[in-house]
Amino acid sequence: MKFPWSHTTIVDMIQSDHKLEEKCDQVTSDIVAGKLNMAEFVEELGPALTHTDVSIRAKGTTLLSNVLVDLPADCLHASQVELLCTFYIDRSLDHNTVTPMVLTGIDALTRMTHFPDGAAVRLLRALFERVPCQSQKKPQRTLYFQLIVRLAERKTSELKEWGVDFVYGVIGAMEGERDPRNLMYLFEHMPPFLRTFPMFHLAEEMFETFACYFPIEFHPNPNDPVVITRETLAELLTNCLCATAELAEFAVPLLLEKLDSRLIVAKLDSLALLTRCLEMLDVAKVEEHHDELWTALKKELQSAGSKSASEKELVEAVYTAIQAMVKNASSREAAAKALLDKILLNVMGGLMDASSKQFETNLRVELSCAQASEYCAVYVIEKLIPMLLGQLHADGPIEPRIATVLVDAIQRLCAVCAHWYCIHKLDAAIVAQVHKKLIEILLQEADTSEQKRSALMALAAVPQMVTSENRYVVYSTIVKILLATGDKPLQTVAAVQQCLFSFAICYQQEVKTIVLEKLITHDYATADPSLVQLVFVTLGKVILYHGYVDKMIKFFLAKIFDPDNEKLSIVAMDTLTDAVESSNWSQLAKGELYEQYKLIDRFFEYVATNVPLSSEYLHAMAHLIGAVVKQLPVEEQKDLILKRLPTLQLQLRAHLYLASGLLGYLDQSVPLIDHFENLVTDLSKLSLESDDAKVRAVCNRLLCSLFNRMPDDEHHRGVLKRLLKTIREELKKHNHQAVIVLGWIGKGLIARGHSEAGEIVDDIADLLDHPTLGHMAALAFEILSIEFPQLHLPLLRNLFKQKLFVWVMKKLEQKLEHYAETHLTALAFVLAATPHTVLKMNLAKVGPVLLKCLAQDDDRTILEALAIVVRFTRDQDPFVQDHLQTLIPSLLKLTVRQSSMKIRIAALECLLYVCKYPTFLLLPFKQSTLLALQKPLDDPKRLVRNAAVATRLQWFVVGSGEEAKSDK
Repeated sequence: MKFPWSHTTIVDMIQSDHKLEEKCDQVTSDIVAGKLNMAEFVEELGPALTHTDVSIRAKGTTLLSNVLVDLPADCLHASQVELLCTFYIDRSLDHNTVTPMVLTGIDALTRMTHFPDGAAVRLLRALFERVPCQSQKKPQRTLYFQLIVRLAERKTSELKEWGVDFVYGVIGAMEGERDPRNLMYLFEHMPPFLRTFPMFHLAEEMFETFACYFPIEFHPNPNDPVVITRETLAELLTNCLCATAELAEFAVPLLLEKLDSRLIVAKLDSLALLTRCLEMLDVAKVEEHHDELWTALKKELQSAGSKSASEKELVEAVYTAIQAMVKNASSREAAAKALLDKILLNVMGGLMDASSKQFETNLRVELSCAQASEYCAVYVIEKLIPMLLGQLHADGPIEPRIATVLVDAIQRLCAVCAHWYCIHKLDAAIVAQVHKKLIEILLQEADTSEQKRSALMALAAVPQMVTSENRYVVYSTIVKILLATGDKPLQTVAAVQQCLFSFAICYQQEVKTIVLEKLITHDYATADPSLVQLVFVTLGKVILYHGYVDKMIKFFLAKIFDPDNEKLSIVAMDTLTDAVESSNWSQLAKGELYEQYKLIDRFFEYVATNVPLSSEYLHAMAHLIGAVVKQLPVEEQKDLILKRLPTLQLQLRAHLYLASGLLGYLDQSVPLIDHFENLVTDLSKLSLESDDAKVRAVCNRLLCSLFNRMPDDEHHRGVLKRLLKTIREELKKHNHQAVIVLGWIGKGLIARGHSEAGEIVDDIADLLDHPTLGHMAALAFEILSIEFPQLHLPLLRNLFKQKLFVWVMKKLEQKLEHYAETHLTALAFVLAATPHTVLKMNLAKVGPVLLKCLAQDDDRTILEALAIVVRFTRDQDPFVQDHLQTLIPSLLKLTVRQSSMKIRIAALECLLYVCKYPTFLLLPFKQSTLLALQKPLDDPKRLVRNAAVATRLQWFVVGSGEEAKSDK
């Protein structure tokens, strides 16, 4: 074939042709198509590749390497790759200006499918000996590392045979690397390498190659598009230092040295490394360091504070390291006992005095030890319990605070015992002493005391310790606290519930006959509503335990269908609804409530008896029916709809709520074709004409759900058009409800991306100018925008919120100068629902609207707009910077707006973020802002005063030396 440069020599072409890249693409295409042989191409390039001028050789090598990069991986045969490898090995001796393209070419060759055996060793030997990695620029070093890793993965066996020279070459390539991205690549890929290739006598040298980076000191560039964090680098480096047990041995002395650092970050990295090392090493390798490690960890606990978040994190890391060290020792009982004895001897002094400042720290140390293994748990519990009980039984009165601390410590030890399920391995005498003390607390202490709460938590952890004669004391305490009137601490209630659930699992028959019987037979008719709520919620959770379903469901159903006490019925329905929705046990809804107890059938029968039912009862009933229907299989739902929906007369209030329950969470695949038009007609009529706001709300939600799931065919579109025509006629009569119905229908259609949705949005937008319906149109935009937690929309199209934003802005953006209050209220609702990224992309249009919203009289409009402005101010958006002269006065007015505390706080927060902008922009506003911020300092609300103090202080230091310090 004829080459693209056949009219001239290759050297002249390289020197003068400006379309070289296009011709490279043509060569690549010809080689792929088989029109050009690679050997011929290299031969044609010969004069350039062997030219005496270095720049010509560099350009010739560039041409060849670029073609190789663009070739498919399977394009070249093994012999061709072999030939090219030989060429690049020779070229590695060339001038350093040629080296970058040599590396590019070798990198391309290592990606070839038919890369020949033996070539990897020859290529890497040439690179290691002739091309020092750290003498190259960053992109070339990246290629160097990538081809090492790639060849190590592809040619593992032959590189293993090469042996120690390969490992030495890799060490030489990595040593001294400082670029964070290259380091991240190495740290990420070297652990598998280290586990694959034997280190021979170079293990320590390999470790030192990584150890020089420990601990990581790195401050990322804030403008970096792909940010590398210090934490990521530190975690990846730890993986390298602990890649093998052989390397982990060298890490222990290193981390002990770094634990002496004053930097908390260095200490945290050292503790993380210690935890990883202990997972890798055998106890025999660690045992010699036990004294040093414990001394270092103890020192950290004694010197660490607990004020800042980083100090608290350090303390938690020390406890984690102690647990890891003891867990490592637990693999050999003798080593574990020696270490536990050493630790206990050091902390015993603090544990013997519960009033000591060191008590909590020393207790946490022992708890960390106990969490390491079953053996450690038994050891710690048997050593500590006598100490704690001895202080509780000390001669003379004991401070209630101290007693509470001691009982809480016993409870925490019981939790560890429950975790390892080791109560049967404990000394029976110690278990009996704990049991006796806990029962004594239940009998003597007040129900609201912290001691009783801790005792209940301890018994909940290990109910097996309680003897049969004392279990009645526990049951009586549970019943007494649950049925006691008055406020009860939430922690005590939680402890009682946990204790009940634990005993319900272990002693089912006793709990049924003693506890549940008393709770079920109690007279709740005149009981305090909070007490009823508490007991019913507790019983609702018991339903989910095996063996209690029948008893609990019968109790709740008796309350639900009791016409004499509707309040109890509502609480019972809410409890069953929570049980159905919160459990993963679908059998509760399907097998028990629907099939065995015929709950939905009973509701239909109960409604048919014409018992007067309040809206609250009907709402709770619909919610429970919806929760049950949601759990049913599709076939069961179809049968239920076929059986029950035709019998309903939606003009009857009770029937409407039954329909709401049936249809609320119906699966999308259940057909409603035969009922759709009648449902829409009845629901729309009720919604437009009813005087009952709750009935209208039910109808509107059902219409929204129905239009969201309706099939997109001619018949259903006809139903929709007829309804829209009816609504428009009602709008001419100034029917406010017609606007709301239109909003709900639009919401269902927008969510699914229906073609008619845009027309409805236009209709509502046009109504914003209406003298009597404008306010309702603004509320309709709220309906279109916000999410309703109990609204089921089966069809949700991606980006439907963005679509609504586009529609509304397109419709209203031309009227910016003439916006009325209703326009701004509508826009505020839409903008609040729009994703922040979309708003940022359109801030030139959105920004002026937000500033106008801040000057409105409606609190909700201001709040929605202010929330968005706060986000943009916090992000230091340029738009806010350009409009500070408008924004700051508006915010200052809002800081004294008496109608809403939330507005005042948000405005102050926004002013606080404004201080992040450059000082020269803020100085013209400083004095007026400080003066205006004096008034919020005397606000009657504490939260507003706190926000005002923080904001005014920040404005006070604008332009001063203190501002520079705070920035640092």
